[in-house]
Amino acid sequence: MAGNRILYGYALFFSFILFVLFDLYLFHLLLIFLLILPPVSLLAALPVRQKLRYALEIEDDIVPKGMCGIRLSARNDSMLPCAGVRFTLERHNALGRLGERYIETSEDIVQFPLGPRSSYSMEPAVRMAHCGRVDLAVRRVSVIDMMGLFALPVPPKSRSAGMGSVYVLPELQVRSIQTEEAADLGMDSATYSTEKAGGDPSEIFQLRDYREGDARHSVHWKLSSRMNRLIVREFGLPLNPSLHFLLELREDANPAAAEAMLGTMLAFSEHLMARDVTHSISWIGEEGGLRTMPVTGPEALASVLHELLALPGQRRWSTLERFAASGAAKSDTHLVYLVAGNIWNAAGDENAARLLGSLVDLGICRRMTIMPERCPPDTAQTLLELGCEVQLLDGSIPGAEAES
Repeated sequence: MAGNRILYGYALFFSFILFVLFDLYLFHLLLIFLLILPPVSLLAALPVRQKLRYALEIEDDIVPKGMCGIRLSARNDSMLPCAGVRFTLERHNALGRLGERYIETSEDIVQFPLGPRSSYSMEPAVRMAHCGRVDLAVRRVSVIDMMGLFALPVPPKSRSAGMGSVYVLPELQVRSIQTEEAADLGMDSATYSTEKAGGDPSEIFQLRDYREGDARHSVHWKLSSRMNRLIVREFGLPLNPSLHFLLELREDANPAAAEAMLGTMLAFSEHLMARDVTHSISWIGEEGGLRTMPVTGPEALASVLHELLALPGQRRWSTLERFAASGAAKSDTHLVYLVAGNIWNAAGDENAARLLGSLVDLGICRRMTIMPERCPPDTAQTLLELGCEVQLLDGSIPGAEAES
């Protein structure tokens, strides 16, 4: 539109020069024509502005990372054409939001022409860079006149739907979760099923002959060498694992760290559900209260994921403090504390150090595993001295590579 205004200014300037230099009737008419053309174009756009209807439609509110399936539609009920309908679309990612300040926000402008008594819809190329609940809103709709000089705002009453939300799923961890790793995260139990095998390698359900498709790590090699045939161990199914995940998205976390935390949580949860292991997840929701929900199946996980994709930024260690004070803790619980953001500040985490060191004594849990995105070896050693195990979100152990 700025280019059209510049071209019109040049045309008006040169016509005025011709009008001054040459006393010709043709140049008089040209100047008058250029002067009355913008008001006529503006008046022609007013009926379109009054009779335009528009909407924002969302095909699927749960999408993977990448292109987002949304549709912008407009209908012109007037008898005059419209040179252009301009949508200003705002996107705000609620994941990691601090009050009214969003960490990730963007704006897209979409424009298309519209004939008289016609409608048109299009799917703009809106790409989501990170996971989270993306709140979409049509902030402004304007009608462009035929000359492209004016943008007349369309009143909000003309819209049928101008906002919505899309839940962008995180990418699952590329690594596969081994059975032993899941057992290290708390699939140990005092009671095991006597009728059904499970995935806890700390307990043997039964020994049997090898069948095609059995995992290599389940072969009992010593017994197989004695029996001269392959013997396979079927692992036990824990009945009361008491595995509890705490999620904390800290104020200094970036979108990539938040996505890594949610991707890890989703991968472990799906792995545990496949083995009929019930677990619970706690987080601090948008209302500021501690939310806790058991994950018993895909529907429960989907409900949890809808809220986790809108996790607000939190004060350091606030989730653990809320959980310890809630009274929901159990002495047989294995806590897995997933943290996105800076894990440790020796100068400002004295209270957290006291809490971490007394979790078991206070009966809050029997075991604690902290899972940050990054953790220097010296920080990992400090946490170990406080009685906390440390495993990074990618599955590695801080300092393990240096030792090997």
